[in-house]
Amino acid sequence: MILESVNEVELLVGVLEIGAVIIFSLIIARNLGNRGIPQVLGLITAGVLIRGLTIAVGFPAAPTPEMIYLITTGALGFIGYNIGSHIDVYKLRDASWGLPLVLIGEALGAFFVVAILVNVLLQDFILSLLLGSIAMATAPAATSEVIREYNAQGSLSQTILFIVAFDDILAIIFFNIALSYAESTFSPSALTLLEIFFPIVIEVIGSLILGTVLAFALRPFHIEGVKASESAEYVFPSVLICISLAGLLHFSVILSCIVFGFALTTLARCENKSCVRGVERLASPLIALFFILVGYEMELNLLLTPIIFAILLYFLARAFGKSTGSYLAASISDMPKKVTRYLPISLISQAGVALGLAAFAYTRLFGLSPEASDIAIQLIDIIAVSVLIAEIIGPLLLKRALKGAKEIRDQIPEPAIENHTRS
Repeated sequence: MILESVNEVELLVGVLEIGAVIIFSLIIARNLGNRGIPQVLGLITAGVLIRGLTIAVGFPAAPTPEMIYLITTGALGFIGYNIGSHIDVYKLRDASWGLPLVLIGEALGAFFVVAILVNVLLQDFILSLLLGSIAMATAPAATSEVIREYNAQGSLSQTILFIVAFDDILAIIFFNIALSYAESTFSPSALTLLEIFFPIVIEVIGSLILGTVLAFALRPFHIEGVKASESAEYVFPSVLICISLAGLLHFSVILSCIVFGFALTTLARCENKSCVRGVERLASPLIALFFILVGYEMELNLLLTPIIFAILLYFLARAFGKSTGSYLAASISDMPKKVTRYLPISLISQAGVALGLAAFAYTRLFGLSPEASDIAIQLIDIIAVSVLIAEIIGPLLLKRALKGAKEIRDQIPEPAIENHTRS
């Protein structure tokens, strides 16, 4: 029996809209994919077009905050699982200290170049710290999806997956420190070091524990008496549980799921590939909606405002910092030549984490003082448009890097009807 409080027509129309949006977007993504453009860019383009259509005709209604939250959180969780499940611990062991050094080099390179240039040219120390910390993050979604779309395998792919899995952690740590400093500057009550670092430590350690514990709890279903192709039926709802628990406990959803995927893959080294593909197929509609939503939420009109100078400054400084830092670190650590050569152009993408940090800073700073409100507005505008540029250029450069490194094993992507969330 349908409850009287449920608006059945509205609910069914919403389901109809979601189905139509996905099909429309897949058609665009597939056509662009046939022309050599990563399908994630096609899905984002479809989101931009859908927004234009909704403005033109006034229907359908914009997605609700609840829907945006569910799609974003769920997609990032499954993307995190995908990243973790493709990190090979045995290959990482062979790389020894090189990977952590490259991770630190590219992250700190972005931080210092952005922070210094923004402070010198815009004369705003707090804005420079906030932008510098956000610049450290690389979009795990678009990056990992491009690697998955082209079935890329090799030292460059493994290095990229390692970086996108962990540089968000560094970004979150630096950002929280910068935001706490900004709040203490504009607020009469200063925060202690314990108040700054304790929530960060709890979030990171809690995420690591949650992902690991769930992986061990699922091990009997994944290895003993269950075929690898069938174990996806157990893993998929387990990722949902990981996403929910991380959200409820205020842990990092994407980090928890990265650890879960990594731990589970390590425990089931020989049987995991079919399971990972099965989970990817089950989660593909949700991930497709995420990239469509990224395009839908983009504010293209900001490209026509005076703030475009600050946007271009941030984007170019971040790209230069990440490229220079990763190149120097890879050279010092004697990484393979193809990693040293192509990694600098592989880390340009930036999306969900950067937008989330900027939005969080906006909620914390706006209203503290006129100066704090100005910084909050500038921050959200700069990040929003730079993400647009990064999500257009990043996947194209990443594909070029993978092709140059000869790590694309399957030059012809599988049909979009089966793998429609591939970038």
